Amino acid sequence: MKLKCCPFCGSHKVEIARTNGSACWVVCDRETGCGAASESHADRKRAIENWNRRHYDDEPATIVYDQEKD
Repeated sequence: MKLKCCPFCGSHKVEIARTNGSACWVVCDRETGCGAASESHADRKRAIENWNRRHYDDEPATIVYDQEKD
């Protein structure tokens, strides 16, 4: 599933964060972007869908960190 860039600053570098096996969310890269985050979900796919609802443009984002690969 493709991630869209940050809906707030337009950064194309994002992270897929996870605190443990039950919380997953998307975060705009803090070094090159604004650090905005999506709502947390137990399901990785739903966290990505939530992030993609508020897109800045249609260019796909570059995932800079992802604990769990598809």
